[in-house]
Amino acid sequence: MGAATSVLEMTRLLVLDFDGVCTLSRAELVAAGIEPGDLAASARTSALEMVGVAQRAGVRVMVLSNEVDRAWTDRVSILAQVDEIVACSDNGIFKPDRRAFQRCMLLARTDPDQTCVVDDGPDNVAVARSLGTTAVLFDPTENDPWVRVREWLTS
Repeated sequence: MGAATSVLEMTRLLVLDFDGVCTLSRAELVAAGIEPGDLAASARTSALEMVGVAQRAGVRVMVLSNEVDRAWTDRVSILAQVDEIVACSDNGIFKPDRRAFQRCMLLARTDPDQTCVVDDGPDNVAVARSLGTTAVLFDPTENDPWVRVREWLTS
């Protein structure tokens, strides 16, 4: 019998929320004394590392966000690293609308069972799961939430 397959090995698309997942949450920014507009200082290093892990495994990585602006790409390293930025404001379909997640899968030409979503919004995670994706609720109150997400994806 072969070795167990990890979630990442079964995934062709990793969809990440921006605010609170790829970057520190507003509460974390306040606690750290970082200005909310300082996007470079707010990026999570561990999120950028996970993008690299996923891409080396052949997984396409997208940021799906209600708040992201493509103009931030030169100021936030993770936005320059991902394969695609999907801004909900482009077409007025905002999360948790199921069509926002479906748009990512359509762009990547993947099925829900090949898609993993990481988001800090419980409603967003519930909708992503209802579509048949694997969805992880990101908890920014954990000491280093990306450690748990990475362990889960690679186990």
